[in-house]
Amino acid sequence: MNAFQLALLSGLFHAAWNALAKTPGRERAATLAALIVSGVGAAVYWALTRPGRLEVVHAPWIAMAGVGEALYVYSLGMAYGRGELGLTYSVSRAAALVFIWPFSLLAFGTRPSLLALAATVVVALGIVGTRPRTAGSSKLHLGWTLLTGAAVALYHTGYKGAVDGGAPRVLAFLGAVSISVPLLLAVVGREVRAQLVPLARHPRLLAAGVLCAASFLLMLEALATAESGRILGVRNASVGFGLAIAVWLGERLDRRQWLGVAVLFAGVALFGLEQARG
Repeated sequence: MNAFQLALLSGLFHAAWNALAKTPGRERAATLAALIVSGVGAAVYWALTRPGRLEVVHAPWIAMAGVGEALYVYSLGMAYGRGELGLTYSVSRAAALVFIWPFSLLAFGTRPSLLALAATVVVALGIVGTRPRTAGSSKLHLGWTLLTGAAVALYHTGYKGAVDGGAPRVLAFLGAVSISVPLLLAVVGREVRAQLVPLARHPRLLAAGVLCAASFLLMLEALATAESGRILGVRNASVGFGLAIAVWLGERLDRRQWLGVAVLFAGVALFGLEQARG
């Protein structure tokens, strides 16, 4: 499979694990439990394959990815606790496309094209349009959702630096998880920690963890041969998958929010066009 196909499949798996982890009342524990399960699954894969080793040069990038993962899982749980799956997932993934370019510019000197800048403006307009205005609107917590998008861009940048430096994909993921899980355990609180073991044993969260690991490992394979912004652009076709799952589960948006989502998708499509031209 080429980088485009890997990124697209990664996006499908990512939307699926997010939907499975959207557990009403236990969102923070569920997202963390899925991450822990994904780390265990990746460790089993590493034990079976033994793909090389990490070097000191990889450490800063893996640390960046680990902090990004911790921030992502924490903010995602907070956003899901206050908003619905469809809008939270769609807005956070689209917002990541905006945040990835400043990170890529600072880390790798990758400059966004004029088309990417135009897509950023369209995505921003779409995000404004999705904000709930009435009691009947689909719920969205914009602050936590945007922070989730920034965290996605942060861990993407870290993973890209690691794989560009020759880090084995599965070890880069395991290294990041070994940083993010202790950070999360330290900040989530006793109540959330008490929910982890029962949730991690639940078939729904086991499936979420496996899909989470598969999504990240496929993303890392794609990042090995393409720019971070481009892979994130393709992978974020998952906004369509996530919204489709949410509608199938019974979530409903008002007319204004549907218009915002349409503008959001137009921005994502422009990013996709920019990736194809790159």
